[in-house]
Amino acid sequence: MKIGIIGLGNIGGMLAKRFAEFLKPSDIIVFSKHKKIKGKYLLLNSAQEVIDKSELVFICVKPQNLKDLAELKFKNKIFITTIAAIYENSYYKYLGEIKLVRIIPSMINKIGGPILFNSGKYVSSADRNKVKKLLSKVGNIYEVKESEIDAYTHLSSCSPAIFAEFLKLYIEALMKENKIDEKRALKILAEMLEIFVPVLKKDGFKIIPQVCTKGGITEQGIKIIDNYKNSFFKELTQSLLKRMGEVRKQYGK
Repeated sequence: MKIGIIGLGNIGGMLAKRFAEFLKPSDIIVFSKHKKIKGKYLLLNSAQEVIDKSELVFICVKPQNLKDLAELKFKNKIFITTIAAIYENSYYKYLGEIKLVRIIPSMINKIGGPILFNSGKYVSSADRNKVKKLLSKVGNIYEVKESEIDAYTHLSSCSPAIFAEFLKLYIEALMKENKIDEKRALKILAEMLEIFVPVLKKDGFKIIPQVCTKGGITEQGIKIIDNYKNSFFKELTQSLLKRMGEVRKQYGK
């Protein structure tokens, strides 16, 4: 199977590397305007050449570049877009009745993790299963309704950076109160998270009362977080959804 990738930024480059783990590099056909290509992929001179020589075509460009695709001919190829926020009707407007699959990968897919998946109305069951089978070697597939993609994108794709920023600030705050080593602090926290995730999967949020005993030290931290549940967390989720709406309005007309 020939896999085409148009755009080798963070997501396109990550997918190419993952596909190269189980496909021949020569079966990964790429085109990118701006990135120097790292890897023994088949590099072509135009996006149209990639489309012509590929069975599945991954579009890994920014939303503002969507209109540039209008001049391309996708023929009967399966069009898989990683562009967030843009609804399927915008693709049909610019590109016609294409076999559209929307996916939301994340940079954590360099190891594994969730990939959101939504197939358009012109995609057959056979084609949908073909794409899912390929992507299942990269991460875990979660089929979602288009109306749900924005919200789930927060959890699967935005959250790694948000959580990492939270953890960084957490460590930095502790370092201001106590002279601890940053690298060691990160190592301890990361090891805790490795064990925490399986516990969270098994017990859900029961871990909170299990750790946070009444009158204990942890309870004070939980109270601080609860004080911000109607401000910080509300503002965080609303601002992300608002930005998605702005992107959709600006580039998905």
